[in-house]
Amino acid sequence: LDLPERKRWSAALYGKVRGYGTPHDRRPRSKRWSAALYGKERDHSAALREGICETLVLLSVHGNHLFRHRLGIDVKARVSETIHNLLTPLTLEKLLSHENDLPRYAEAAPEEFLDLIEADLQQSAPTVLGLLKPAGNDIFDRCPRTGLLWALECLAWKRLRRVSAILARLSRTVLDDNWSNKPIASLEEIYRSWLPQTAAPFEERMRSLETLVMRFPDIGWRICIGQLNTGSQVAIPTYRPRWRSDASDAGRSPETPGVRRSTIRKALDLVLAWPTHDENTLGDLVDRVRWLSDGEDRTRVWDMIDAWAVSGVGDEAKARLRYRIRCFAFTRHGRKFLDSVTRERSSIAYAKLEPVDLVIRHAWLFANRWIDFSDDENEEPDRNKYAERIQRLRAEAMHEIWKNLGFEGVMALLAVAGHPDIAGNSLISTIEDTGAQVVFLLKCLSVTGDREERMDSCLRGFLRSLGDDAYETIVETADKAADTDRIARLLCCAPFTSRTWLLFDRFGGEMRERYWREVIPDRNRHSDAETIELIDCLLKAKRPRAAFNAVEPDWSRVETPRLKRLLLDSATVNAEPKGSNHLNPYSISEALSALDRRPDITSDEVAALEFMYFNALEGGELGIPNIEHGIAESPEFFARVLAIGFKRNDSGEDPPEWQVKDSERSHRMALTAYRLLRRIQRVPGIGEDEKIDTGKLLAWVTEARRFCTEYGRAELGDEYIGQLLSKAPAEEDGTWPCLPVCEAMQEIESPRIGEGFSRGVQNSRGAYVKAMNEGGEQERELAEKYRKWARRRAVDYPHVAGVLESIADSYDRLATWEDDETNARNRLWN
Repeated sequence: LDLPERKRWSAALYGKVRGYGTPHDRRPRSKRWSAALYGKERDHSAALREGICETLVLLSVHGNHLFRHRLGIDVKARVSETIHNLLTPLTLEKLLSHENDLPRYAEAAPEEFLDLIEADLQQSAPTVLGLLKPAGNDIFDRCPRTGLLWALECLAWKRLRRVSAILARLSRTVLDDNWSNKPIASLEEIYRSWLPQTAAPFEERMRSLETLVMRFPDIGWRICIGQLNTGSQVAIPTYRPRWRSDASDAGRSPETPGVRRSTIRKALDLVLAWPTHDENTLGDLVDRVRWLSDGEDRTRVWDMIDAWAVSGVGDEAKARLRYRIRCFAFTRHGRKFLDSVTRERSSIAYAKLEPVDLVIRHAWLFANRWIDFSDDENEEPDRNKYAERIQRLRAEAMHEIWKNLGFEGVMALLAVAGHPDIAGNSLISTIEDTGAQVVFLLKCLSVTGDREERMDSCLRGFLRSLGDDAYETIVETADKAADTDRIARLLCCAPFTSRTWLLFDRFGGEMRERYWREVIPDRNRHSDAETIELIDCLLKAKRPRAAFNAVEPDWSRVETPRLKRLLLDSATVNAEPKGSNHLNPYSISEALSALDRRPDITSDEVAALEFMYFNALEGGELGIPNIEHGIAESPEFFARVLAIGFKRNDSGEDPPEWQVKDSERSHRMALTAYRLLRRIQRVPGIGEDEKIDTGKLLAWVTEARRFCTEYGRAELGDEYIGQLLSKAPAEEDGTWPCLPVCEAMQEIESPRIGEGFSRGVQNSRGAYVKAMNEGGEQERELAEKYRKWARRRAVDYPHVAGVLESIADSYDRLATWEDDETNARNRLWN
């Protein structure tokens, strides 16, 4: 640095900062967890980055008081300049690279940080919106918006209005993922009536809420309407500043009942005075009528709905609000909370909102497969009778639509129905004549393009409601008036049974092949003959996963060779569209379990299938018993798994049968082997009495080391042998490890086996929880435990005792580190 030595402590204030951290990893999100394997690591540790950031915060908070008069430096301004230089020009890559540090940047330079975000949001294509992409749900996925939201939550304690406007702007981006940290969630916590996550006083919060409603009415409505949920709620604390006193003790204890009631009253006044209502806002009010304690407020809500109903709004909007009133007031669950006045007003509003359009009026009957009970006379209605009643209402609705609107009315209903197959099923009592049914089917088959999928679903429901003889007659009749493509569609929509498959005799082998390529199999229970035929035909069409899902869970009716091929093809054949016919891990486990109990398949064959499905089986109840036994019995099997996961360390070549030419498949297999070697729990050398035999264990280890050396993986072999031995049980007196493992380790005395053993012990600890000021107490207890065992093994097995002593030493070092961390944290926080 070109600064005098006495000023280097303040290098960051002069912009003399080293570039720290590598650019954001551009690898696909699904592979970012393995970034370290590809050398995509930051140059400096997270602890160093955090320390630098917290130093900037401390300088910003206390620097001017300490140094301004003595050195003539505006430290706060220099910190702001540093943050500005770090984040500008603002790019998505830069935001992602600094993701974890954004909360500390915000705390170090609040005004500068808000200025940067506000200026970016004024652009036609704001950069920060690039963070608002749906996050993945895999175990290693990250949520890229977390750092930004925590930064804004940190500043909301003191700068409520500015942060509210930014969060409202961000909340307009829809995020359809399972992560709870979204901009709208942060806003809801900040304004929560009984535990607001801001230090702003009540009057300022209410003025800020009014501003939010005026500038961002869509977001303001959601915040206001959320205050009216006075039932049980859960509050999630937001990010608090660590070094500034902006939050003080705010947001830790609930507000007084008076403040809470005043907040709710203000929110209610705002929503009742809303300038323009629609079916969504009125529906939100309907859902919350029961929480309004004032009868005048409830009356005002119903009056607004009555006025809106006669204001000339469209039938679709009326139907949506009408359905919400039905769920609120006329279902068994909803009506038990209502008084007689509310029920009466609900009935009046429901009648006024009845649509004139027949399709819109009846669409709610086809929105879901099950419609909530609405039988006022029966507190515990009979489900079968109610189902019959719903089916009758649906049939009457379809009859009315068909009679008045014909086929066009059916198409209009299918466009809005949640389940078109229910509509098709309900038509059967209306179109009873065979000739009319054929005409209807031909019209359905003439529909193509965007509406084809819904029309086919309707056809499936219609054909499945016919008797076997009836739909065979219809198919034969339609064959005379339809071309090949329409007949293929018709057959794919017919019941998925052998009766349909027999019809292929009329159309030839080409139609049969097309059918098995395109049909969507049902998961109904099939006969043994149907099960065999559908598996064979779908496998021939290269659709093994479709066959797997069609047969599951009837594995007992699938003979061993066919089930084995079904599992093998499902893992290796990739002709089906990506994402279709997903295999359930539980179903895979059940299928392998069914195979494992059969005498006409070897354990090696099942072990190979377990390896293919390891990702699905990992952590399941079945586990990987055949792989476990295979490795425990065969040192060569162990060496082969090691060879799959790791490259040789010499210039030799593996046997041809071990080599995989496809690089993508080789990569997947390597990851599987790596995880498998860490997952194995069974120690080699276990006899029929389930106890470890010293001779067998020593022979296994010796032979495994020979194979690993032969195939250029000697050091890795010793490493993983040591990890495997660390899974050993204890002796009956509690001393660990058991004597056979001590004998084997002492006989060989391999330092790498000892290192692997130590690593296996430390990895077996897994996740653990520590109290705030616990320090290294847990680690000292572990160190003492392993040191005690070392003393017991010192005379007979000095090498094993040395390994145990090294484990104890590692826990001693960790205990010291934990103590230092706790002491430093206490000094800084107190």
